[in-house]
Amino acid sequence: MAKQTLRILHTNDLHSQLDKWPAVTQLLNKRRNEAYRKNEEVLLFDIGDHCDRAHPMTDALLGKGNVQLLNDMAYDAVTIGNNEGITFSKDQLDDLYDQAQFPVLLSNLKNKDGTRPEWTHPYKIFTLKSGLKVGVTGVTAPFRLFYETLGWKVTDPFSELEDTVNELRPKVDILICLSHLGFSEDEKMADDFPSFDVILGAHTHHVLEKGKKVNNTWINQSGRSGAFIGEVCMEFEKETEGCFQVSVQNVQSIKVNEGIRDEETEKSLNHLILSSSTELNKQITVLESPLDVEWYQKSKFPVMLAETLREWCEAEISMVNSGVLLKSLPKGPVTVRDLHEICPHPINPATVMISGERLLETIRQSRQEEMITFALKGFGFRGKVLGYMVFDNLTISDNSRYLNEKNVLIDGEPLQRDRKYKLATLDMFTFGQLYPAISSINEKKYYMPEFLRDLLAWKLNKINGSPS
Repeated sequence: MAKQTLRILHTNDLHSQLDKWPAVTQLLNKRRNEAYRKNEEVLLFDIGDHCDRAHPMTDALLGKGNVQLLNDMAYDAVTIGNNEGITFSKDQLDDLYDQAQFPVLLSNLKNKDGTRPEWTHPYKIFTLKSGLKVGVTGVTAPFRLFYETLGWKVTDPFSELEDTVNELRPKVDILICLSHLGFSEDEKMADDFPSFDVILGAHTHHVLEKGKKVNNTWINQSGRSGAFIGEVCMEFEKETEGCFQVSVQNVQSIKVNEGIRDEETEKSLNHLILSSSTELNKQITVLESPLDVEWYQKSKFPVMLAETLREWCEAEISMVNSGVLLKSLPKGPVTVRDLHEICPHPINPATVMISGERLLETIRQSRQEEMITFALKGFGFRGKVLGYMVFDNLTISDNSRYLNEKNVLIDGEPLQRDRKYKLATLDMFTFGQLYPAISSINEKKYYMPEFLRDLLAWKLNKINGSPS
């Protein structure tokens, strides 16, 4: 039997950059049609974070528009990223793939009782026209506290893979993992599970121009936001009945030309955006006076958000950066679209029990010019700069060059270094190295699935009442 080719096309981390999607699909169609002309077998996968509620259509349609776009392209399978997994409520995620025409391959997400969600499959075996059997599984980043807060049980992906690989490898000619774990974890996976032929990665937004081979396993990952697509070409040849010899011939990430776009995708996308307008145009309230925001100094709108955050979380104090509000709200009607536009971030409220000593360190750090002007990328933040830090129920004597406990009043009383305070803030400050005095605290709680814009809607209704 002559050698044949399997071409695997894949996408990852679109993050609802839907203005890029018609260019992505044009390139996918071009590569897929080229494969068909050469009588190649083709599989198409997405590796998660296709949805991102920072886009108003994704938010308004609760991700179902993204699923429709994947249906339109006849994806063979997908896995989920953290943007699908922890920015929707449990009920919303349970419903997200109701109309999906592809399987969701995910082995390490379960209901709290240990059962698998009906919309997931731990793996799937694709039997191609040639008789080649391709086994595909999927795993996602185990953000345990977030998933547990939402009512899920997320398990260790490597433990799940051990069972899956042992079951699947003897049944297939090619073994693939759709991994939303990140590049370093994919390298570790290739070491721990040499049975994988290919690991298609995501989450850390690496662009592997020619892939990376670890032992005998090829890893590929193709950036984010629709800038690249991934492609893996494999040759296979039948040796004996039901047995194939397989080798990887080419691994690459291909740059997307944003100027060449698929017309059918444009039509479908425009229809979905139009259908989301009903939800986005719903009126929340009417402002009697504007809510102004200044990124580099104290202003009315961030002050209100800090107060809202403290009230929602029933905390003693709160802190929020002004840059989380992208612009002011003028006097007059306020719609769902308005709040999404000024606060698009998939960021949840959080509380930590922080000592006065750590709180004082955090306040000092927040007042540094490099923090105020810091152009943050990631952690769910979709703004430009962190901006001026605003506190609620906490006042600072600005006439002091170096702050100490005497310069900080909490509920009218001087800060106590050895006392713990319940601080309400943003989830992005509880991980990473932005504010180590906060992120290193173990005693924390997340308030989910509400985003900051949901809190703003609650507060505006509370102040002004619902519109007539």
